Amino acid sequence: MNIKHVVKNRYTLSIALAVLLSGCSEPEVDTKIEKAPKPVKLITIKDTAQSNILTYPATVDAIKSAKLAFQVGGKIDKLNVIAAQSVLKGDELASLEKRNFINEVNSTKIQYETANNDFNRGIKLSKDGVISARDIEQLKSKKEVAQSRYDSAKKALTDSTLVAPYDAIVAAVPVEALENVNAGQHIVTLFGKGEMEVVVNIPSSIVATVDSRTDSRAFVLLESAANTPIPATFRRANLEADTSSQTYEVRFSFAVPQKLNILPGMNASLRIEFDNKSTTNEITLPTFAIFEENGQHYVWTVSESMIVSKTVVTLVNGIGEELVVTSGIKAGDVIVGAGANYVTDGMKVRAWTKS
Repeated sequence: MNIKHVVKNRYTLSIALAVLLSGCSEPEVDTKIEKAPKPVKLITIKDTAQSNILTYPATVDAIKSAKLAFQVGGKIDKLNVIAAQSVLKGDELASLEKRNFINEVNSTKIQYETANNDFNRGIKLSKDGVISARDIEQLKSKKEVAQSRYDSAKKALTDSTLVAPYDAIVAAVPVEALENVNAGQHIVTLFGKGEMEVVVNIPSSIVATVDSRTDSRAFVLLESAANTPIPATFRRANLEADTSSQTYEVRFSFAVPQKLNILPGMNASLRIEFDNKSTTNEITLPTFAIFEENGQHYVWTVSESMIVSKTVVTLVNGIGEELVVTSGIKAGDVIVGAGANYVTDGMKVRAWTKS
């Protein structure tokens, strides 16, 4: 037998068998794994016929505030207060050295008494015809000048003591004892106690009704006491809008709770609540749920099958933690809140739950 011929036949048979087996093999299995739905925070749009709540960033300010100064100059003899100290109406805050002021009062008092006695004596003499009416006028003029100087000296002595005009907290004391100060120089800054105010910037669509609607309530929320809403009352509004944001500066007053130490400059929020008497179709959304592309605003709406789609919305110009949406979504719609920046059109999501 020819060995080469046998080897060749076996080789040919092996190739044919491999081809036959490959044709009978199982179909290729798809190894793609479906991605798990992305967890996001969902927001359900509330019916605007129900209670409507608007929240705006605010800054605390004092309704009463004063920078006090001496009306006369001199050396500070006593400085009785420090910053953050509470004072009552009439408390002495600071005083100047009194010696020169007392000497001036005593000197002008003697001059006035002398001029007044001379004038009274002249009146008696004029009745006897001893002195003329012209002499009487000169004596009267001297008495009036002496009285004016005496009154000024007494006022200067009074002005050398600085007293609190109302119950207050000392905000600043930019001077020190024994320092020489000029008349009108800033000595103490006071912030009034009892009632304060918050300053907010509110869109024109809201400020037009915030004072007139009887179904609205306002509350101040401090960053340090967010769980203690403080009732607030509309006080006044700036009638000139900010040209860039088209908002108005509005001030709400509130009574300071005894257990809270509230100072001007603190950060806060103003929450305005409207009852269900409102007939407006406006919806408010938190700013973190809204994004912008090419000058257009969008939100991610979520279908019943939990698929997101990009939806155009129309906003009312304004600032704050929430913005008014006038079109694009309706009550009952579900949108993506937290996590909106990580969502793409057509993505499947699920409600985020705290683990």
